[in-house]
Amino acid sequence: MQTVWRSSHFQVISQECKYPRGDCGYVQGGEPARFIFTRRGSFAMHAGGKTCFARPGQAVLLQKNVEYRVSHPEAEGCDCCTDVWFDDAVLDMLGLANTKAQPCQAFAHDLHFQKTHVQMLLSLRHGGADPQEADEVLLDTLEHLLPEHASIRPHPRGASIARQVARVEEAIIGHTGENLSIHELAKLAGCSSFHLCRIFRNSTGQSLRQFRLQQRLGTALGRLGEGEEDLAALACDVGFSSHSHMTDAFRQALGMSPREMREHFRRSDLHHLRARLATLSPRRHPLQ
Repeated sequence: MQTVWRSSHFQVISQECKYPRGDCGYVQGGEPARFIFTRRGSFAMHAGGKTCFARPGQAVLLQKNVEYRVSHPEAEGCDCCTDVWFDDAVLDMLGLANTKAQPCQAFAHDLHFQKTHVQMLLSLRHGGADPQEADEVLLDTLEHLLPEHASIRPHPRGASIARQVARVEEAIIGHTGENLSIHELAKLAGCSSFHLCRIFRNSTGQSLRQFRLQQRLGTALGRLGEGEEDLAALACDVGFSSHSHMTDAFRQALGMSPREMREHFRRSDLHHLRARLATLSPRRHPLQ
């Protein structure tokens, strides 16, 4: 764990969890509300009888004082996330201060937001940030996430379908570097391949291929933010057939090659990130 930023409203913590894992387990509440943004791998958050996956393409909100447990779909992998803790003032400003709210809630997002939250962390790590500007960027980032999730992630139609889709999601995010066939996934879900394709798209808004690609690109973005040098090895690790295959996927989804994205991350700073966020999500109220 590394605290990257601390102010009166926010605390930003970078976490890396490697095999063999030591400190994962049960937390008995007493912590502020937080969003968990995954840069690499995945985290399963178990709270209030519900499980949410923090993974590339999906952030998780834990309400304050929630008891929860953490597990890892990929037992022997390396998982990295950014925890953004915030106080009651921010919770209220974001419209999330509901006493009847679920203790654990998932918020879907796209690859452009994946890039944004990696940039946010890198900008804070570079240091020398103006405290007010840093808090404004954090608030802008959270506000940009909230309006998008509902249309990106429809809800499953029933508990049985939800369990089938969850098994398949966990299998894919737990084996990002593998190309599990649709027949293997359908067998895991206990249904036909055709039925799986239909319920998965209806439940997530994505095809199996789109979901798998999002996990690969999202994990690759996190590693590029960490300064990954060996791009051929990165492509292999996250499941692309070659470096050029990964490059084509990056250009199509994000308009940059992996090499260009890595250099883009190295130049990250709060001032330019804040200016870009300002064009995407209007401010509700200034932080005091």
